[in-house]
Amino acid sequence: MSFLEVYGYNAGKGECIRIHFGAGRNVFVDTGTRRFGTRFRQICEEIISSGEALDLLILTHSDDDHIGGITSLLRSGWTCPFTTVRMNHTGTANTHNVPLSTENNDEVYGQLKKQGIEVLPMTAGDVIHIENAVITTFCPANPIAPKLQTPNMPLAFRKDYHIPLKRLADMPISHPDNSASNRNSIVFTFEQDGKTLLFTGDAWGDDIVRSLGDSPHSFDLVKLPHHGAVGNLSEDFEDMILCQRFLICTDGIMHPDKQTIAKLEKWYGPITIYSPSNWWSRGFFTEFDDRNSIRLLQQERIILG
Repeated sequence: MSFLEVYGYNAGKGECIRIHFGAGRNVFVDTGTRRFGTRFRQICEEIISSGEALDLLILTHSDDDHIGGITSLLRSGWTCPFTTVRMNHTGTANTHNVPLSTENNDEVYGQLKKQGIEVLPMTAGDVIHIENAVITTFCPANPIAPKLQTPNMPLAFRKDYHIPLKRLADMPISHPDNSASNRNSIVFTFEQDGKTLLFTGDAWGDDIVRSLGDSPHSFDLVKLPHHGAVGNLSEDFEDMILCQRFLICTDGIMHPDKQTIAKLEKWYGPITIYSPSNWWSRGFFTEFDDRNSIRLLQQERIILG
């Protein structure tokens, strides 16, 4: 029996997503923060014990909140159960005078290769077939050499909870992302049995839109970039990315921005937001906000087919 589920695990401020489909197939996207490593290992063990397959691990980019879980596990001597890992790496390690996130990326790559794991880049145009599912990559254009990466500029967090949704919807998108590692994120679609999902890592909004081409794309679920940060959206989403169901992976400490929710409602009307944590319960909305078109669901498992 064919089915499609997406699990968004509570990996702290990081991301760990599982796409569960077909005859017991599993694709993981990122491994969360370092403290999530133990739980990630347990999830993998549970899947193996159930007789299902760990088909692919995709590491979208080098930041610790995405590769921290596997970093901590590999340092502890863990044997990776995935036969194939896709990650943003040229295949040439260079840990001299590079940002810490790049050094960690090199470490993960090197440890996986030592274990005999097939580690492959994942760049625009790559197509992966698993059973009856198709994974198509849109970003980045090329593998990113460590020497070409630049240190990330820290993003100032500007809490906008006190501003009503209606005002935020009409305001221009604020503080755009300027992180090089975020921009190098792997962006891909997952298609199975007529369902199409978009996964964006922490990519920049304009890059996501540009990579999709000139025609609008309809999606059954969009994993929003950078934990729902408004700086990773683009005003062109409205015309190019058509969707009403979104996944935001965060614990609510730094993200999401309230303006993100305001923009999505303005663009798409009634929307459903899934998240592993109920960040909206922490003073996110004001008494002046009309939330009738916003459905917020705290749940780990999303059933899509």
